[in-house]
Amino acid sequence: MSVCVGAIAVVMGAAGVPAEAGGARPPVRYAGLDGCVCAPWKLWVRGGRVVALPEARVFSVRRQRAPLALSPNGRYVAYFQLEGGALVVREMSTGEVRAVPGVTWSNAMRTARVELSPGGRYAVLGLGGEHWILDTYSGESIPVPPGLRPWSFSPDANFVLVVDDTFQAGIYSVSPFAERGRVPVGGALGPDGEVVAHFTARDAGIRLWDVPTGGIPRRAPIAVPVDRTPTRMRWNGEGLLDLQTVVPRRIRKGGGARYTWYRVDQESGGMERVGGFVVPGSVYNPIVTGLTP
Repeated sequence: MSVCVGAIAVVMGAAGVPAEAGGARPPVRYAGLDGCVCAPWKLWVRGGRVVALPEARVFSVRRQRAPLALSPNGRYVAYFQLEGGALVVREMSTGEVRAVPGVTWSNAMRTARVELSPGGRYAVLGLGGEHWILDTYSGESIPVPPGLRPWSFSPDANFVLVVDDTFQAGIYSVSPFAERGRVPVGGALGPDGEVVAHFTARDAGIRLWDVPTGGIPRRAPIAVPVDRTPTRMRWNGEGLLDLQTVVPRRIRKGGGARYTWYRVDQESGGMERVGGFVVPGSVYNPIVTGLTP
């Protein structure tokens, strides 16, 4: 049965499903359309390999792209299949593709947004201002309260941070779906849903917010590298925080946009470069690992 607005069942989780995997290096750096706004979607994998997805729906209507999502760690890809219209999750390390039960393409999906949790177990489906958290194994779903949008999952996906229109945030356990705390600003949700990393005003630095105590563990903000625009943060399965920055193509010689990952030392405030890549200007509709599509 196809999913449509107002016709999704409430779920409290599914037994027997593998736990979220954490700490693995992301195999996919970015996705996009190569050289022109035409099919198929392609995935640029660490090491230089390019994987085509000819089975994935590219457009919804009038050249507006259909949903395609990368998990924050790049290990999973979600998209609607061109034939049959199933919403599927592909595990990059094995090539295994599984369909999300009960979710298929329809006219209602033309404006849908899809996002993935770190281990690919949960997908966020956004339709017409409403959002659901889907268990990609069982197809069951959790309706998110009106006016709230899921923003980030904890590394094990047991908790989710949701934001309102003013970017104030609440922390919810996923199963059962229940509020566990509040924070004044949204950001990257850390291990056990107990810490949130967020950018300061004008993205000049990083602060850490302790959810249980409502305090700031480190008073002085952690400075963002000079001449870099911060884009997103993520926590890995070991509880380490990474920062992604970008130098846009308009100010970079040679074209393209250069993304760089830094490992953040929460005690000293120092940063160590741990990876990077360039998205060429020839790639259309780029979707970068670690960013919300």
